Amino acid sequence: MSQTAMAAVIVVVSLGAWALFMAYVRARPEAAPQVESSLIPSGAAPGRGTVAERTPKPRRPGDDAAGVTRRQFLNRAYFAAVLVALGNFALASLDYLWPRGGGGLGAKITVGDAESLRNQLTTSRNPIFNSDGFFYLMVYEGQPAAANKIPAYQQANVAQSGFVALYRKCVHLGCSVPFCNSAKWFECPCHGSKYSINGEYRAGPAPRSLDRFRVDIQNGKVVVDTSNVITGPPRGTVTSQPQPEGVHCVNISGA
Repeated sequence: MSQTAMAAVIVVVSLGAWALFMAYVRARPEAAPQVESSLIPSGAAPGRGTVAERTPKPRRPGDDAAGVTRRQFLNRAYFAAVLVALGNFALASLDYLWPRGGGGLGAKITVGDAESLRNQLTTSRNPIFNSDGFFYLMVYEGQPAAANKIPAYQQANVAQSGFVALYRKCVHLGCSVPFCNSAKWFECPCHGSKYSINGEYRAGPAPRSLDRFRVDIQNGKVVVDTSNVITGPPRGTVTSQPQPEGVHCVNISGA
């Protein structure tokens, strides 16, 4: 079920439940709240449904002019309050469930022209960081046949797109992982976990490789779907760059 349909169902069910409750109260007045016994005159006989005799008060001239009794005013105020509460609930549900139209984490982000990005990344070998989706984009430097054997790469569509989009959070404790230009690895400054240029685990306490997003080429554009975080490949995955290419940026004992 889509988010829009779910929001509509919530609103309809809420209004329907309220309508059924009001119909039940009207059909069975005894289900309505009863008057406290302390409010019934002492001369009235006890028992359910007993109505105490009361001397009617003379109507004041202003009563007819007002046109609304106190009971009517309270009933209308009560219904108005309930309708406002239901309206606020419905609007909050719609706001929470309605798909966001813009970019950002959770949306499909168009990064740019595929060929231009491929040439730029192949030449510089410095991943591009996308601040809206919190991911690094890099060309895949391994063999497509090797990628097709790994479930995480299959889900991320690496062999077909030729790109990898790596979530910037370290899978150890969630620190942001910068790219070390000298070693050409991603190196976590918190606890020293290290990952290859394609996000594969190489060292440190991280339990697996970097998580990633699916990349598609649509109308010649690179589109990254950040609505689903794909769990990174397990330790021991080596499809490219098994060794660092220079000096590490992070040197932590045991990493």
